[in-house]
Amino acid sequence: MMAAMAGCTGNDMKKEAEGLLDNAREQFGKGQYKEALATIDSLRKKCPEAIDERKAALRLYQEIELKRAQLNVENTDRALQKIESEYEQMKKTVEDLKSKGMATAEQLRNLTLTRVKRDSLKTVFDVECAKIKYINKRMKE
Repeated sequence: MMAAMAGCTGNDMKKEAEGLLDNAREQFGKGQYKEALATIDSLRKKCPEAIDERKAALRLYQEIELKRAQLNVENTDRALQKIESEYEQMKKTVEDLKSKGMATAEQLRNLTLTRVKRDSLKTVFDVECAKIKYINKRMKE
């Protein structure tokens, strides 16, 4: 009885894993990245013996993370360009006022906060680029 159940469970597990993998691929195709990752996580937990499906899920997981990182780079780049432009304009204005002794504490504080925001975005951009490089390297292995 146990042997029959184990065989059935293995076959059912493979079918369930295939279904979950198909769902994850569909979610990825629709841009539902978090949902696809959650589905892959479910596959890994529910179907530990479905080795081929787990390998395919790992590859899909890497593709999803790569896509997410690429989107983050695009969004961060846009935000960085905008804040860089704002910072440069603000810096010029504040430095002109400062040279005349007319810059206010609020203007100086806003300039500093804008610079901090710009530097933070640069860090996020660099981290996401490194993530893309790492994922690409792992996918080649």
